[in-house]
Amino acid sequence: MTVPAAVPGAAATPGAAPPPPAAAPPADQLVPDAGPAPVEGAADGAGAGAPGAEADAAPEAGRVGDGAAEATRSFGHGALRHDSVHSALANVDGDVVGGDKYVFLLSGRQERLRLLSPLLLERAQHAFEEPPGWAALRAEFGRRRITVLRGPAGTGKTTAAIRLLLGAGRTIYRLDPETALDSLAQRLENRSEGGIETGAGLLLDQPADVTALRGWMLEGLAGALERADARLVLTVDQQAGLIDTELLDHIVELAAPADHLGIVARYLRWRLGDPAAARLLADERVRPVLAEQFTADPSCRLAAEVAAAIVEQVEAGGEPVPDPDRIRDRLLRRDEGDFEIWAEGLDDPGLRSHAIALAVLGGLPHEDIASAARSLHRRLVRTDYAVLVAADGTVPRVPDPFGGLRRRRLARLRAHAERVELFSPAGPVPAEGLRYKDPSYPVKVIRHAWTELQIHQVLLDWLGELVLDPSEQVRIYAGVALGVIAEDSFHYLAARVFTRWAGSTDRRLRSAVAYALSVCAKNPALRGQVTGLAAGWLAAEAEPLRQACAARVYGISLGPVEPLAAIDALIRLSVVDHSQVAIAIGDSVTDVLSDDESLTWLVLVRLATGLDEQPARPTVLLAFLIVAAQLVVETAGRVTDAAVPNWPALLYGADREERLREPFVRLWRAALNEPVYRHEAEGVLKIWAGLAEGDPALRERFLRMVAAVATGDPRSAAVLRRHAAGWVAPDALTALKRTAADVVALLDREKVLR
Repeated sequence: MTVPAAVPGAAATPGAAPPPPAAAPPADQLVPDAGPAPVEGAADGAGAGAPGAEADAAPEAGRVGDGAAEATRSFGHGALRHDSVHSALANVDGDVVGGDKYVFLLSGRQERLRLLSPLLLERAQHAFEEPPGWAALRAEFGRRRITVLRGPAGTGKTTAAIRLLLGAGRTIYRLDPETALDSLAQRLENRSEGGIETGAGLLLDQPADVTALRGWMLEGLAGALERADARLVLTVDQQAGLIDTELLDHIVELAAPADHLGIVARYLRWRLGDPAAARLLADERVRPVLAEQFTADPSCRLAAEVAAAIVEQVEAGGEPVPDPDRIRDRLLRRDEGDFEIWAEGLDDPGLRSHAIALAVLGGLPHEDIASAARSLHRRLVRTDYAVLVAADGTVPRVPDPFGGLRRRRLARLRAHAERVELFSPAGPVPAEGLRYKDPSYPVKVIRHAWTELQIHQVLLDWLGELVLDPSEQVRIYAGVALGVIAEDSFHYLAARVFTRWAGSTDRRLRSAVAYALSVCAKNPALRGQVTGLAAGWLAAEAEPLRQACAARVYGISLGPVEPLAAIDALIRLSVVDHSQVAIAIGDSVTDVLSDDESLTWLVLVRLATGLDEQPARPTVLLAFLIVAAQLVVETAGRVTDAAVPNWPALLYGADREERLREPFVRLWRAALNEPVYRHEAEGVLKIWAGLAEGDPALRERFLRMVAAVATGDPRSAAVLRRHAAGWVAPDALTALKRTAADVVALLDREKVLR
């Protein structure tokens, strides 16, 4: 790190008086409630939770307040928060995983390529009955990049297309029926702008305008697919109006299945096993149901629905042979849509509670989901009652706590277990998570529970409890779930939840508002509403807690869509001399930089400029220290000789990029010399020194920073020497001998002190 020109040491600012004891919350403030769930409609807000004060529930404070030390002790916390927010948004956005998405400009609009539902993949893989001529059809498919799969209605073209693409071992994406093939070809060619991975499969099921298909479109697209090693299957009906004879080279005819009963049999064998399938097909109560359904000209979809209805009733009732009337009832309602039938079939309160908890927390460890499900179930089914003997002497049956095996429950929920990795500053932590097989289910389940079940207050109270959970990931996912509800009921939640929580003394509730509004900010129709709320809270001069909430909204909700405007708002808020505002600014700046590290220079310059404004100086210093502690970079792929998985991002960036060094050094000098956040600065410096102790590559960069801060500034050099002595003091729990010795040796050199 090049030593910059000397920067005069900052004048000391007298510390503020200790904060007063936490005042009682206002009458309309929502606080944790140790009692049972309130009766629906009895309260006007949400937020019942566990009793007792949490570590990060900060009371109202002045310039030096509770929470500052906690915020600066959380090394790498910004990466945890950033990863959790993205995963939570991916959970309700219909994506299987978080992170980067393939977004194409198709037909003049941005459109995300979505992975095909795993439910469809499973059915095509395990329950597909090969139609006549399947071997020849597969051979035709293998000779071309584009296949137009044509057949009569009801022949299972979609499943057959998935089966063809599965046979090629490809990741399969489903295109919107409105997709224009000419724009798809152009996007595939622009590999530098991002594109699908090599070897992907694309399914365009029943294009919206079949008559517009032309041979030249497919020929141009075939070349792009060849270079991407991808394949495309289009499905069209037999009677579709294909008018271009050049399309004949791509058409493959799909024959009708010879035996629909074979589809049922294969599906039953897949889900229930061979013995159970044979027993059901031979049962005298099931055979009439099959005969009724296959009288006229049945479709492959009907055969699959019959089999699914049988399986669902077997799994729901736990009986070897289901009630035929229940099977008939499900089949009569099949026009309602598969999801609605499935959701309405979850008639057990415990199962329905688990379904909603899984929708909110999908992808998190199964223990978190189970705990949330039990909490919701307690709210839905009050258990504080006496068991009374009926008039006939019978005693109500008490549910068996060991009666519901997880594998059966997951089968009913159309979910599965998977290995997940949870972020920690020391590296990823493996866990077992639960997730719906179909990534579109979480948002569907949340909206179904809100609109169909009429349990509004119960859901709000329950989500209010989750946003106070000890796990930050649970809190983030719960806040995002509130955002899903707010997309449909924005004014309802803004009046009953967001406005109340924005002024809460508990910053977990204020953060939950930002997580919820992050969903709404992605919706162009609601972004103006989000901006309006944030601007109103920012201008509330007499209410610093609402201003702190505004800072979190600018960082979490608006930062990803309007980063420059968010940074500008956060810097303007730094004139508010309040610790909770400063903490919110630091957290939010960390969030913005976690999304876009190219903004680091702008942020450091704006923070360093704020040192010249006395009202903003304490807030700027605390915000800087929070970013210094929480913002990290993964060393994998960046530093070949790193010994720890995460480095402080500001140190890494300032060492590599010269323009960052002057504001970086100036901010560190001010932080070390100001008494107001002296302990926080000492803590962050010790965290960095501790990381450097066991990582020679990081220690080398840390020493260059020490040299830059100390050179030309004797006061900062003296502060650094005092800290180094404390790292090896007799009462130090963890001695940092190597780092301390290197820092002292560096400071002893005459050229450093000049």
